[in-house]
Amino acid sequence: MTMTSFIRKNRARWERLEALLTQYESKAPTKFGRETIRELSSLYRGCTSDLAYAQTYYPNTTLLQFLHQLAGRAHHQIYRSEPFSLTAFTRFFRYDVPEAARANLNYLALAVIIFLTAFALGLTAVSTDPGVAALVVPQPILEDIYAGKLWTQSFFSAMPASVSSALIFTNNISIAFLCFAGGLTCGGYTVLLLLLNGFILGVIFKLCADHNLLWPLFQFVAGHGFVELSVILVAGAAGLVLASALLSPGTYSRLDALNLRGKSAVRLALGCVPPLVAMGIVEGFISPAPSIPAWAKITLGLVLLATYWFYLLISGQRTERIANFQSPNAN
Repeated sequence: MTMTSFIRKNRARWERLEALLTQYESKAPTKFGRETIRELSSLYRGCTSDLAYAQTYYPNTTLLQFLHQLAGRAHHQIYRSEPFSLTAFTRFFRYDVPEAARANLNYLALAVIIFLTAFALGLTAVSTDPGVAALVVPQPILEDIYAGKLWTQSFFSAMPASVSSALIFTNNISIAFLCFAGGLTCGGYTVLLLLLNGFILGVIFKLCADHNLLWPLFQFVAGHGFVELSVILVAGAAGLVLASALLSPGTYSRLDALNLRGKSAVRLALGCVPPLVAMGIVEGFISPAPSIPAWAKITLGLVLLATYWFYLLISGQRTERIANFQSPNAN
C-alpha cells in the first residue's frame, strides 16, 4: 500500500483521535462518559497498529513522526497517574486492596502454610529439647516465663499506653514492610521472616503451656493477635508475589513481570498499614487492661478478625473498570 493510500484510509480515525485528545487535555477525564472512554481506548489501539505498520513501510517520514506523537499523547491520557484525592484514597482501600488480595489467594495460602509449618516446628523443638528456646527467645522473656508471669506485664507497666501503642504498630509495620520487600530477594528473606516468626511463636506458646501461662497469654493476644497475625501473613503474600515475578515471569521479561505483579504486591503491602495501626492501639490500650474481662477481649478479637477477612475476601467488588478513568454516571 502506498503511503498516500494508507493516509487516505486512516485519516478520519486519526483526526477523531486528535479531537478526543484535545478535549481530554483541556478537561478532567471524569467529564466524559464510558462510551467516549471506550472509543478513545479503541482509537489508541488502532493508532499503535498504524504506528507499527508505518515503522516497517514508511521509515524516516513525517507520517511516522506524526503517529509517534499521536500515540504518545493517547498513551499519556489513558495511562496517566490519577492525582491524589480523597476519592482516589477511598477507592484504593475500598476496591484495590481487597481485589489484590483475592487475585493472590494462592500466595496468601502459601504464606499461611509456611508460617504454620514453622509454628509446628517450634512446638516440636521445645518439646524435644527445652534448651532450643534460649536460641530464639530473649533472655528477659524466658526469665519471666520460668518465673510464671507474662513478660507483657513489665513492658506495659514501664511506659504509658500511648507510647507502647506507637512502638507496637511501628514495629509491626516494619516487619510487614520487610516481609514485602523480602520478595526482591527472590522470596528468600520473606520466607525466612515467616519461618522465624512462626517458629518463635510456636516456642513461646509451648513454653507458656508448660508453665501454666497459656490462658493468660491467650487473654492478652485475643483482642489484637488474630488480625495482627493475619496482616503479617498478607504482607508475606505480597513478598511472595514479588518473588514470583523474578522466579517465574512467564512470557514477560522479569522487569515487565515485576512491574505488572509489583502493582498488586504494593497494594497488598500498603493495605497492611491501617489494620496494623488499629491493632497497635488495641494492643496498647485494651489487651493489657485488667479491668476489661477476657470474654470481651476474645469477642473483640473475633469480631475484628471476621471484619478483616470479610473486607479482603468479599467486600469492594465492582463489575467494570475502564483504564484509569471513573465516570460520574457509573452505577
